[in-house]
Amino acid sequence: MVGVSYHELQAGVPSSARHTAGQRKQFLVICVIGAAFAANAFITAGLFEPVFVRNDGIYPGGEFVYKLIEDRDYATTGGIWRKISEDLKSDPLGVDENFDDSLYSVYIDNLDSGFGRYFSGILIDHSKDAMKNKLLATKRDLEIVEDDPLGFRTSNYKIGDLPSVRAHVATFPYTDGFVSALLHNYKVFPALLKHAKNFSGNGRKIVISSTCDRELKLCNHYVPMIEEETFLLGEPDTDEYAKSKEGKDVDGFDFVKILKGVKKLFGLK
Repeated sequence: MVGVSYHELQAGVPSSARHTAGQRKQFLVICVIGAAFAANAFITAGLFEPVFVRNDGIYPGGEFVYKLIEDRDYATTGGIWRKISEDLKSDPLGVDENFDDSLYSVYIDNLDSGFGRYFSGILIDHSKDAMKNKLLATKRDLEIVEDDPLGFRTSNYKIGDLPSVRAHVATFPYTDGFVSALLHNYKVFPALLKHAKNFSGNGRKIVISSTCDRELKLCNHYVPMIEEETFLLGEPDTDEYAKSKEGKDVDGFDFVKILKGVKKLFGLK
């Protein structure tokens, strides 16, 4: 990697136009502070935490009220959960309500790259039918485009059933931010994928289902050991889905569009 110093960057610039020593010092201080904040964010999110996968987990199962998110980075999950929480709030303009114990996502494609289809919604029993009815009462709005970069508002909620099954499970730190989402995508998911393949071979379908708690600052990531196909909720598997998209204009790895969407979801400009 080639390094370029501040003085090399200023070569050929008239001395009168160059930054003063005080300005260079200020620039350096800002860079150091920024680097410190970034390092702290990664460390707090679990950069150096090991991914310990247990084989004694039990996926809770239940009625799943969800939306299908297609061809998106899995790091957008936190933003989607926020939108679902908005739909669940008793008062749209009221205080923030916590639905973390019910929010789940199920990732079904390309777990090693963290990009593809996933379901996101609430996993509940009949004691929480009011939450289900609240979501089902929301209607899609095909006119929302600019304020809905991931197309969340252009589809209705669906209902499915997910079984309670034995599962591999990993518990990992969670900071409810973009850095945390990246670590889950590119550290936790690959470790879970590798463990599941080593445990039972490469022939089985592998899906991951996650739930996160902002108060506990932890996520549980499950890989079901049986009935994996049930977690597809009637959708085609990855290979069939890829074939159905051949020759079509798929909204795939448009990094600029994805980044804009992610920034909007996290309230960044």
